Amino acid sequence: MHRAPSSVFTALSAETGKGVYWTLRLWSVAVVSILLLSTCFIASCVVTYQLTMDNPNGRLSERHTNHSSISCWSEGIMVSDKVWSCCPMNWTPFGSNCYFISTDLTFWNESEENCSSMGAHLLVIHSPEEQNFITRILATRAGYFIGLRDPGHRQWRWVDGTPYNANVTFWHKDEPNNEEEQCVTLVYWTPVWGWNDLPCSYKQKSVCKMKKIYF
Repeated sequence: MHRAPSSVFTALSAETGKGVYWTLRLWSVAVVSILLLSTCFIASCVVTYQLTMDNPNGRLSERHTNHSSISCWSEGIMVSDKVWSCCPMNWTPFGSNCYFISTDLTFWNESEENCSSMGAHLLVIHSPEEQNFITRILATRAGYFIGLRDPGHRQWRWVDGTPYNANVTFWHKDEPNNEEEQCVTLVYWTPVWGWNDLPCSYKQKSVCKMKKIYF
């Protein structure tokens, strides 16, 4: 019986080995990719998106025209038809909002103008959860303007136009206590954080708030 030269078997074995190698490699890449995608949805992956104003990206650039970059998180669940939520860099996310702590000492009007220039407004608080969140990231030795003001006669108004609910407030004991003090600061008086009315002509630090953007 005629036998093929051993060199032929060697060549065939090499080709078969290469085929198996590449097949295994492709499967490995596929498995790793699936695991990474799964991890993103489970563990909330974070990516940084650099905004290029020469080639702006629609809604993102409109909302963040004064921010050079934003951070985005995988929510792990669908929000409408969106799965990523974004805040400007150096802003802190909580719920559906982004928060920025300004360490500049400014008057209340200047604080609000600064927030507005970044597409935001001074902090508006509507729940104990939000109050607790923000106070955990503030310095206890400072006071911070929030977006609550009295235009006169104790008619408190939020800067974003939402109704003032006297049943959901966080005033310090015996505050507000002076009709001449028409602006509000968030301040720590041992042992708790709370709101204090004070003149709008005082200079304080401040907190800005804006909605997250989803895509």
